[in-house]
Amino acid sequence: MKNSHIPVMLNEVSSFIPQDKSINVIDATFGGGGYSESILKNFDVCHLTAIDRDPISNIFALDLNKRYKNFSLINGCFSNIDQLISNNSKVEKNNFDVIIFDLGLSTNQLDNGDRGFSFSYDGPLDMRMGCNSTKASEVINNYSEEKLADIFFKFGEERLSRRIAKHIVKLRKIKFIDSTVELASLIKKLYPINKAYKSKIHPATKTFQALRIYINDELNELSLALSKSIELLSPKGRLIVVSFQSLEDRIVKDFFNHNSGKRWRSSRHYPELADEGPITFKVITKKPIRPSEQEILNNSRSRSAKLRVGEKVN
Repeated sequence: MKNSHIPVMLNEVSSFIPQDKSINVIDATFGGGGYSESILKNFDVCHLTAIDRDPISNIFALDLNKRYKNFSLINGCFSNIDQLISNNSKVEKNNFDVIIFDLGLSTNQLDNGDRGFSFSYDGPLDMRMGCNSTKASEVINNYSEEKLADIFFKFGEERLSRRIAKHIVKLRKIKFIDSTVELASLIKKLYPINKAYKSKIHPATKTFQALRIYINDELNELSLALSKSIELLSPKGRLIVVSFQSLEDRIVKDFFNHNSGKRWRSSRHYPELADEGPITFKVITKKPIRPSEQEILNNSRSRSAKLRVGEKVN
């Protein structure tokens, strides 16, 4: 299988990795292996432990396994990062200098129509990454109109969530909705023509995002993984996170704020400020770093990426 994935903001990510010592690294979202390969090639690495929930990652790890004795891949959900490392890694807990999360879908996943992640390819409504058994088609064809609308709004921030859910329920009474193109076409017809053509994104983007996040429980996975990463990092170890949509970025931002001692509240609607949490991180990136214009031109899928970095203080 050809590896077509291009790692986003590779130079920017690399700039936060220590160059003055031998390091232990966790690449918590191996994907196509772009970050792992670059780090193994350009840094003094004791051991790099990669994690990925998608079994397809094993294919892209074969070459690195042959070339680097200090590399290993573990299949599993990164919400279990502490247990995966404890059971499988050659490196002891609290001894990692860098942990990287790239929260975007791999091009290898998006461009494979059989996986059902993208409306650009006709394929089955699947969207499973691993560690789960529910397909997108099962959600679309079995969930209530109210539940579907809630999913589209909560996880996709889709303003037409109720209209889309209503028409899905109407259509599925006639026939089973089982293809990506069929669902995308249904959604596109519900958008006013002027908005559909003026928008930079396809009208189905938010609905597909919502389904993928819901099916793979991505937001809970992220929150658990970030909190567990604290104990894996060594003092002055760095947590590097690349996110691609606002819901993920909000979780990352709140995590760093809360753990850097900044007074915060989980919602602007709450009248009181939450208590200060323990200071375990120093925020290195006061504002998220965005990809350069040139990178966006070369790789349009990088356009929404945001990079945040924190350093463990003790």
